Amino acid sequence: MTEELVALIGEHLNKYPLAEPQDIVKLLYQREFGPAHAISDPARAEAWLKEEYAAIVQEPGPALENIGNGYARLCLKRLDANGITPEQAAEWFVLSAAPAGDKTGFENALRMLADDKRTDALLPGMSGYIARYIEAGCPAVHHSETYRRAYSPAYRVVKTELCRGLIQPK
Repeated sequence: MTEELVALIGEHLNKYPLAEPQDIVKLLYQREFGPAHAISDPARAEAWLKEEYAAIVQEPGPALENIGNGYARLCLKRLDANGITPEQAAEWFVLSAAPAGDKTGFENALRMLADDKRTDALLPGMSGYIARYIEAGCPAVHHSETYRRAYSPAYRVVKTELCRGLIQPK
């Protein structure tokens, strides 16, 4: 498991070199638990997605970024380029919200990651952040301000099985 997580972190940092430990923990949280924490009201979740979609400029590129464990980030900026309607995206998002993951397993994976010397080599301060995060009870976190400014993230976490054929080959 640690090998897979180290590889995922490395790939993510190659794409997003300004990511901070908080952003990596957010990625790992989404990989473990999916989007269930973000959807308390499916109708509101759909409206939120449509509002965000309407406010962003569309761009070319792959719609999905595989984050592992059966989940991907569906880029709202690339829906049009991939023939995906906001309604489809909202449906996939809501259908992906079934409770998932295992908190004990997640904490154990984070502990192993924090103990792996490669973690701080990839992102200095990551091990310390993980320790504080576990102590705080492993809550869902937002992207760092640096990440938001640099990358303007606009995505929803979805189950990859709902979007077969859209994930671009590596």
